[in-house]
Amino acid sequence: MTQASERILCVDDQAEIVDLLHRQLQDSYDCHFAASGAEALSAIDTAGPFAVVVADYSMPNMDGITLLGEFRKRSPDTVPLMLTAYGDIDVAIAALHKGNIFRFLRKPWESDDLKRAIFDALDHYHLIANERRLKRELAAANAELDARLAELDETNRLLEYWVEFSPAVLYSLSIDDGRARPSYVSKNFSRLTGHERTAFVVDPAFWGAHIHHDDREHYETRLARLVVGELSEQTLEYRIVNAAGEPRRVLDAMRVIRTPAGQALEVVGAWLDTSTRPA
Repeated sequence: MTQASERILCVDDQAEIVDLLHRQLQDSYDCHFAASGAEALSAIDTAGPFAVVVADYSMPNMDGITLLGEFRKRSPDTVPLMLTAYGDIDVAIAALHKGNIFRFLRKPWESDDLKRAIFDALDHYHLIANERRLKRELAAANAELDARLAELDETNRLLEYWVEFSPAVLYSLSIDDGRARPSYVSKNFSRLTGHERTAFVVDPAFWGAHIHHDDREHYETRLARLVVGELSEQTLEYRIVNAAGEPRRVLDAMRVIRTPAGQALEVVGAWLDTSTRPA
């Protein structure tokens, strides 16, 4: 099926009216003509879609209101215009107010009035078409986003599973004014320390306070060197004291993330319990 573009269907059972419409519109638009409502509806399949349909109100077997109602069902984007005699003005006004027609022209019409009505109807058609296109594109974009979010959810679920059962505890420290503050720790933190993971994030001093007092100064010095830029990454081993008061030896691998200008943004790292490894 071809694009509607500037395609117009004119429907009137009077040959002289059809001829007049042909003469006034043929040079500007791709015009098609039908002599009855049934013929017009058939044209939707054979020559449509149409951007605009111009239909006479008073036709045998199927009047213009009925025809345009059927048109709306089969070709909802087509903009309906109606031709009406003086005695049918009330019907046309009622149809206009109900939204059944875009505009009506009273016979006899001026050529400029017809062309203006066609121009406005085409403008309205393109507005509708663009709106539908944008809705389709938005729907497609949303569908793609939903698919990616579903994929991301599945990836996150697997990552959480792997992290939870991994021997390594992942963590991050945000850097603000040269100070490192805990911002994340993986769920398996409690398996290493015996403490709830929220304790690490809520209390900035928690981790330092649970490092063995003989190792604390060494840890803080090495972390400070990482933050100020002397090191980009490091691995060190030290002892922590778990919730039961027992010392545990951990291997701490850290890396600093910086801006292009070199400013430290975050430290990401992983702790590995090495207590069972021979000293």
